[in-house]
Amino acid sequence: MTTVAVVGLGLMGSSFALALKEARPEIVIVGSDTDSRTLRKALDRGIVASASADTSVAGMADVVVIGAPIRAMRDVFAQLAGRTDGKVVTDMASTKASVMEWAAAAGIDLVGGHPMSGKESSGIDAADASMFKGAPWVLTRNEPALVELVEAVGAHPIVLDAQTHDRLVAGVSHAAFLLSVGYVLALSRRSDWPEASKLAAGGFRDMSRLAAGDPELYAGVARTNRAQLVEQLDAITAELGRLRRHLEADDTRLVELFEEAHAVRERWARR
Repeated sequence: MTTVAVVGLGLMGSSFALALKEARPEIVIVGSDTDSRTLRKALDRGIVASASADTSVAGMADVVVIGAPIRAMRDVFAQLAGRTDGKVVTDMASTKASVMEWAAAAGIDLVGGHPMSGKESSGIDAADASMFKGAPWVLTRNEPALVELVEAVGAHPIVLDAQTHDRLVAGVSHAAFLLSVGYVLALSRRSDWPEASKLAAGGFRDMSRLAAGDPELYAGVARTNRAQLVEQLDAITAELGRLRRHLEADDTRLVELFEEAHAVRERWARR
């Protein structure tokens, strides 16, 4: 492996390029992005050795990593069609089943990938080489070249099929965003929000953090994982209803639900 092409130099793609550059300086990293300002920044900062506005850089690479947003994936696959024979191709999208179907339709043998890390900020200016350290990185098959790169940037690979991945992340990631959005909207639509916002501190900051994420990114996630998200929201709604009934009835068993949730969170944190 001598050259890696990163298609899409936003937060995820640029962070990966920076991390790989630090870990494996002997690898040549090339990139592409449709935004000319992003391309200039990537070149000026030495994030990539060369860059282009189209996907032609894939032709010089051994491994192609697609960091484009989900909504742009079909176009990227169409541009890459016929250019990836003999190469290892992966992506960094937050959902897998639909993305892999699109790749297959374009004749691309995609090894689905999803680093379980990110930031509320988006774009190349938010790129962070340390973002993947200690993070799970899902791959849809055990591809040695990708396992090597994932481990090089400090993440640990987990092999899951696309459907299982989408079901699991709907709960531990995507539904959390929707809850954060719902919480923020519910508070902001109250007539006393201007006064309440002056008191908002740690609790609001923690609960609203995900709502500050890139709307376009999450719109793509929601559209490609709708069924799983609806199922998760139904389960969460049922639990909220249970909490509400206990609260309304002044039921002393409410603390048991708090204790149960506390124990689950503590076991996860220790792991």
